[in-house]
Amino acid sequence: MSESVEKTSSQRVALCNLTTALLEVVLIFGVFAAYGAWPVPDVNEQYYVGKAIHFWNHDWLGHDPFLNTPDSHWLFYAVFGLLSLVFKQNALVWVGRSVVWLATAIAWRRLSRALFPKPWVSVLTAAAFAFYLESFHLAGEWIIGGVEGKGLAFPFVFWGLACFLEGKYNRAWILYGIGSAFHVLVGGWVVLASLAVWALDSLRKPKNDAGDEKVSRFKSFWRNISKSLPGLFVGGAISLLGLIPALRLDMGATHAEIAKAHQIYVFERLSHHLVASSLPWTFLTRFAALVLAFVAAWLIADLLARKNRRADVASGSVDAARFSRLKAFVVVSLLIACVGFAADWGSIYLEKAGKLANRQIAAAGILRYYWYRLSDWTVPFGLVFLAGRSIFELTESLRASWNSRQNAAPKSASAIVGLVFFWLAVGLVLYWGLRTYYCGVARSVAASSAVDGLAPLPKPTEAVSFMTSLVALGFALVALTFGACRKKTRVSAWLATGLAVWLAVLAIFAPTWRLATFVDLRGTKVIPRSAPPKESIADGWIDACRWCRDNTPEKAIFLVPRGCDSFKWEAQRAEAGSWKEIPQDAKSITLWYKKMERFYANPGTEPGSPTRWNQPLVGVFINKGRDKILEEAKKYGYQYAIVETPPYVIATIPEALKRWKEFEENDLVYQNDQFFVLKFE
Repeated sequence: MSESVEKTSSQRVALCNLTTALLEVVLIFGVFAAYGAWPVPDVNEQYYVGKAIHFWNHDWLGHDPFLNTPDSHWLFYAVFGLLSLVFKQNALVWVGRSVVWLATAIAWRRLSRALFPKPWVSVLTAAAFAFYLESFHLAGEWIIGGVEGKGLAFPFVFWGLACFLEGKYNRAWILYGIGSAFHVLVGGWVVLASLAVWALDSLRKPKNDAGDEKVSRFKSFWRNISKSLPGLFVGGAISLLGLIPALRLDMGATHAEIAKAHQIYVFERLSHHLVASSLPWTFLTRFAALVLAFVAAWLIADLLARKNRRADVASGSVDAARFSRLKAFVVVSLLIACVGFAADWGSIYLEKAGKLANRQIAAAGILRYYWYRLSDWTVPFGLVFLAGRSIFELTESLRASWNSRQNAAPKSASAIVGLVFFWLAVGLVLYWGLRTYYCGVARSVAASSAVDGLAPLPKPTEAVSFMTSLVALGFALVALTFGACRKKTRVSAWLATGLAVWLAVLAIFAPTWRLATFVDLRGTKVIPRSAPPKESIADGWIDACRWCRDNTPEKAIFLVPRGCDSFKWEAQRAEAGSWKEIPQDAKSITLWYKKMERFYANPGTEPGSPTRWNQPLVGVFINKGRDKILEEAKKYGYQYAIVETPPYVIATIPEALKRWKEFEENDLVYQNDQFFVLKFE
């Protein structure tokens, strides 16, 4: 009878745990959807999804130059592209997003439980991680968003990182290998950072080794290598699915073509991801503030652990080992970023000193490897979990403090609850006060570009101010708390409770800032982020694209304004070239850049000039004149062009007005309030 009761009880517990796990995954999925559910297509989806569709159906825009360039993310196109045989474009994207968010939610829960094996905590850590990554990145890395290669890579990376933190290295290497197969840089950087942490961990002297310290360390190291060889071999073999296509990209190109392609890729097209010296100061400052917050959370967690004198920390428990690997992993990622900083600013210094003739040529081959990609997500990852650990440590400290005080002077439960609510009220007033103030500043600055009640997105300056204020408050609370604890004053418990509230604001309440903004935004006019930069012309852009889809030949090729990235998606027509869609192989990159210079560069401007790319396409057409445009259209094979409505100022410039009238009278086939469609015979 007792065995039957125990079996029934264990089944109920298992069912309860399963239900909790499913609900956690659903809630995490909801958090990711709140961050990534933008209208289709998102900024990179035309690029990746278009390639995936074309991979299995070469008749889909088969004459488009970009779609016929070599594939760098072969596995993603092969796997995800299969869905294009079943679903139409928009449905394909939503199915892909759902799969990516669900897989990432499952992997994130697994990763969160490796550090905090408590129910529901993974939902909070997911929201906090998404918030800090989205708001405080340095070089544009993102994880929750549209469908692309790294979207399928990160679930395997997160699951592998969970295994790595637990010391299950063989599983980690295999999962990392799958992630690298989908996106070689995402998985590759994680592998390198994990190898460094694993090597340091393996070189530690075993505690029960009675031999010489130096010998025992190396024995332990070689023993760990032999244990990890199977996982390294299998993971490395799987990663070749992503590595080999990447290595084949430059085959057949000369050394000069490769060097030129690297320069174009790094300094002309993707400097906002690859060149730290070209980033706005606000990006550098906000990321530095995030690093400071990470260091503060680290110090708080360690100081509290020592103060609590917990036996598991002192003895090197499993929990302590996992957090030790986490901290080392984040530090290694920052060291990798420092290599990128050194190559960037070092080349600037050497060029000014006359030791480099062309720093772009010298540095591009190094900077093209996305040195900041890893630290962009590991720092918020480390901050969230160390801040969470600090909260748990503070809970233990406060519990011990109240218990010791109750022996001397018993406190009622209502007094403790009142104290917690007092500090919670202080924290919430501070948080929402800061949020209201900085959001107000951001909205006032962006008011000129807001249209139809569209809520502006938080600006980098807002993030800088918000994080700086929280870090300053945190350091003040840390200093006061530990000063009071050393003197054993009565205010120590009050200050410690305040510190706990501050950490809760940092790790838990902060995500509501971004989520609240998204809720506001979803209730207003929302457009695809791949549409033109100005929301006021988005409707006209989509109207022009759909007219082209319904009224032009299927094999027509278009030239469209730079920055209008959703043309293929909306019009179902090929493009002569797109600024967003840069190829990946050296030969195609050099050809692509020649097209971009011919199509979009201001005539007469030099490379590197701040005015080189600031002219709308209609301005470029007017500057060149109709005869040159007809010659260019014939050379590059486009029969149609979409240009912006000319500015009113051309009415005051007779020559400009004359040139535009030539286009209008001879080539105009459709117009709306924002765009003109031209056809060249």
